[in-house]
Amino acid sequence: MNERIASEVHVPQLGEGLREARIVQLLQSAGTSVLRGDPLYLIETDKTTVELEAPYTGRLIRWLVGVGDVVEIGAPVALIASTSDAATPHPVDRLIPPRTRAYARQHGIEDDELPHIPAASGKLMPNDIDTFLRSEAARDEAAAGFRERKAASGQRALIYRLRRSASLVIPGTVSIDIPWRFLNRRIQASASPDPSPAQVFAHAVAMTARSHPNFRSIMLGDDRIREYEHTNVGMAIGLPDDELIVVVVRHADRMSLEEFSRACRRQMRIALRSGDQAADDTQILISHLGKSHIIDAVPTLVAPASSVFFLGVPGRDGEYARIALTFDHRLINGGGAAKFLANLVESLQASYDGDSSG
Repeated sequence: MNERIASEVHVPQLGEGLREARIVQLLQSAGTSVLRGDPLYLIETDKTTVELEAPYTGRLIRWLVGVGDVVEIGAPVALIASTSDAATPHPVDRLIPPRTRAYARQHGIEDDELPHIPAASGKLMPNDIDTFLRSEAARDEAAAGFRERKAASGQRALIYRLRRSASLVIPGTVSIDIPWRFLNRRIQASASPDPSPAQVFAHAVAMTARSHPNFRSIMLGDDRIREYEHTNVGMAIGLPDDELIVVVVRHADRMSLEEFSRACRRQMRIALRSGDQAADDTQILISHLGKSHIIDAVPTLVAPASSVFFLGVPGRDGEYARIALTFDHRLINGGGAAKFLANLVESLQASYDGDSSG
């Protein structure tokens, strides 16, 4: 059995108008032999999740993508060295499918130019046309005094989740003011640093969710609800160059404030090394722009989370801070959101009064 030169495996076009997909799972390991039709990888589009198969028999040389990457339709994802009993020569003339010719014409490229456009494989595809047009645009940019660049991978993943959320979630927002002193807490007789106001707030949100099952749940489509036994809280962390990652603390409602504060710091160190931790079981998100002294905001909900809380800094009086809650109206109604905020304030006050009296 002879092994041919490795060929790229590309994300196929799965539907009209689809431009990107997110890599959900790699189903085969590098070095593994695969048969044509074997499950190879799992992708998610804004419409569905699809398991894609190996296009031919051979050995998986290496993956060109990782789990969580957002890639363009037509992008290469893996290298497979196909196998055959006898090597087959490559055709002299490169195949240019009719849909590629039509796509090129839509972008002002005539048929006689197509043989001179580089292709990622033995067949000229629409994504090869896109690559060629980008290279041409880059030359034009240099002459015009500007440049275009691709968004960072983390930002592209966020954009993908935001776009998906916009097509799924029906958002609602409510807000309330709380005394800032409720969030200034100290941990007695501990070598650990005192928790930040944002950590005190996030922990109180997780504890309040114990008695609000919809805040521990996520929507699966429009007719199914998945309710978790525990609360997993994601905290948005800003990085240099305006990048954003989410640090997730799981089972936060089963932790003391000190344990939660330690877990936040530990997960932050991991996220700074490994990247965003947001996952499908993260039900609640927390946002706080304390370093920027932001008083109020309308937080954007990113599915599948069912709620996102924004904690502002104290206003001019220095005593009260604004809490804004955006929720998935398919799962949580205004009355339920208002009750949650009322219970949250009661919980923060009770903890504060308990510490003060102690």
